[in-house]
Formats: sequence, structure tokens, C-alpha cells
Amino acid sequence: MYFDDLYYPLAEMTDWQKTAFAAAVTERIFPHFALYDELLEYNNVAVARNALDKVWDKISARGSCNPESQIAKIEAIVHSEEDTSFGAGLAFDALVAVMVTLHCLEEASVEDASGVAHLSRESIAKYLELHAEEEFNEEDLIRYISTHELMAQELNFQVEVMQKLQDMRTPKAAQLDAIKAMAQANGVSNIGISLER
Repeated sequence: MYFDDLYYPLAEMTDWQKTAFAAAVTERIFPHFALYDELLEYNNVAVARNALDKVWDKISARGSCNPESQIAKIEAIVHSEEDTSFGAGLAFDALVAVMVTLHCLEEASVEDASGVAHLSRESIAKYLELHAEEEFNEEDLIRYISTHELMAQELNFQVEVMQKLQDMRTPKAAQLDAIKAMAQANGVSNIGISLER
């Protein structure tokens, strides 16, 4: 199910490009935390949103970001492990993605950037598995998930972002804004949910 060959381009990327890739993919699953936070009325979404925006600002040379400080703020809003619901799992993965992206600002690595990409793909796999036919055996389930339209869209998105970043030799604010907007998809996540739902 893992298409690790997909991430070979990350090895050739600079730190800011890896970080931008991680930030873009994180945007794809950020609505999972936003929706969970709204439903439980925790009012923490602004903390996570601010942290992710600071990453974009730093890459675009529009502002500063203290990754350690922001990571500490995210760690403080991670919900209790006692909540084992599907929504809680997706929300937790989204926060992990934000923290890994922040870490990329300090020390970007292929492992971290591709790790965020795997988190995004896993959210789709979990969603599809939840809604799959009960009579699927393991082989059928793997085939169903790996060939599903949602997974194809995610992989195409990730490839497109890598290509756009490879074509960008230096960080250009307008082009990064365009990637961010594309990733946010008007607030709709990679499994098709949003706060507006």
C-alpha cells in the first residue's frame, strides 16, 4: 500500500521545499482536527491554525516562527488518549502532522516530510476501511483502498505539490500562497469533510 518511490524527489529538495511539502499535505488533513475541536467545543483550533500559518509565513519570509514554542503549544492541546473514536484518531493525526511540519523548520528530513504524507494517506485508508464492504477479505480491502478515487486524488495532489516545489528554485510568496490555497481546498479535507459539511 505504500508507494515509497513516490517520495524520491524529496531527497533532492532543500529544507524549505521539504517543509513546504509537509505544510501543504498537513493542510489536507487539518479540517479533521478543526471539526473534532468544534464538535467537542474545545476552542483550540486557533492554536493549531496559528502554528501552521507561522510555518507558511516563515517559508515565505513574511514572519518568524519559534518551532519549539509552537510545538509545545500543540502538545498542550492534544486530547486525552481515552477518546478512541474515529474522529479523535483523525484529529490526533492532524496535530501530529502540524508538529512534524514545525520540526521540519528546525531540521527538515525526507523521513519527516514523507511521514506527514503517510499520515494523510492513512487517514484515507482508515476512512475507506470504515466504510468498506464487510465481506471484503484482506486482499480485497487493500485493493479497494489503494485503487479508490480518494487515494488517487491524494497521490496526484502530493505529486503535483512536489513538482511545483521542484520548479520553484527559491521560495516565492505568491506561488507558496497558491500551493497553500490548493491544499486547503476551500476547507474540504482529503476525505471530503469540512466544518460546513
